Amino acid sequence: MQLDASITAVVTGGASGLGAATARRLASHGVKVALFDLNAELGERVAGDIGGVFCKVDVTSDAEVDAGFSRSRGLIGQERILVNCAGIGGAFKTAGRDRETGEIRHYPLDRFERVIQVNLIGTFRCIAKSAAGMLALPPLEDGERGAIVNTASVAAQDGRHCHGNRVGSQPYRIE
Repeated sequence: MQLDASITAVVTGGASGLGAATARRLASHGVKVALFDLNAELGERVAGDIGGVFCKVDVTSDAEVDAGFSRSRGLIGQERILVNCAGIGGAFKTAGRDRETGEIRHYPLDRFERVIQVNLIGTFRCIAKSAAGMLALPPLEDGERGAIVNTASVAAQDGRHCHGNRVGSQPYRIE
């Protein structure tokens, strides 16, 4: 796919970090970019910098994702590129003792559920809705209708340090 002004992209998590860098790079090639993010202040700033569109979107909400795609498509057209950068962390010991009271505590499951809702289900929600939109597009010269790129934190490969215990490539020790 040739990146130019005939191409539209949506970048989730586009207000900061990898998402903002991705949006800036796409825009530098002339691509029309919509940013989906919760942070309206940063999102509006980045969108203004790149001549893009900001859509306040919580990827865990069907209604907000639908509204974001509707707004984006109405202003800059059907996306041929979706880059999923929206994600949150949840580094916390599976179980441990409170340093002051000695009380044993397990990972707060509501935090785990939120991580799954954003990083897994939210990502898939955007994939499904974007892919459905891309199917309506005519194929480009090379036959493709679009591209979807999913990103992940390097913590998935490198693990996290939790009080000296490395989680990931090394066994997790219960102390």
